[in-house]
Amino acid sequence: MGAGYRSGFGHTDGEKRKINSISKPISKRGDVRYSAKKTQGYLLNTNHPKGGSKAKFMRDVLGYTTSDSKMFHNNVVNSIINREPTKTVQTQYGLKHTYHTTLIGKDGKSVSANVVAVVQKDNKRVTYKIVTVYPDKKEK
Repeated sequence: MGAGYRSGFGHTDGEKRKINSISKPISKRGDVRYSAKKTQGYLLNTNHPKGGSKAKFMRDVLGYTTSDSKMFHNNVVNSIINREPTKTVQTQYGLKHTYHTTLIGKDGKSVSANVVAVVQKDNKRVTYKIVTVYPDKKEK
């Protein structure tokens, strides 16, 4: 279980105010944590049982492979900085934001995509973790 998944995001009025303040756009790149396990092991892993098709899309359409995980992460984060989430949901794991955005590939090609990030508390500081990225529709 990651830091902050279950604490501090209850259903009281005070917690609702906290959620509303956390629903504001992410303003600093440093607020979004890089996770090699999530990026290399899931999002860019073509052999992953659930994420494999997304990883193949990222590789075939945008040119990203596991060796490009930090570049991919940085480009994903750049695509959501200062953007309002299109959807925010309270889940059992914490507050989850979905961003409709444009991802830029290694060759400069862009595609419409969705980025999902979970809000976490890390040493009393609010951070975000990218949990999935998926295209809006399949490219032909």
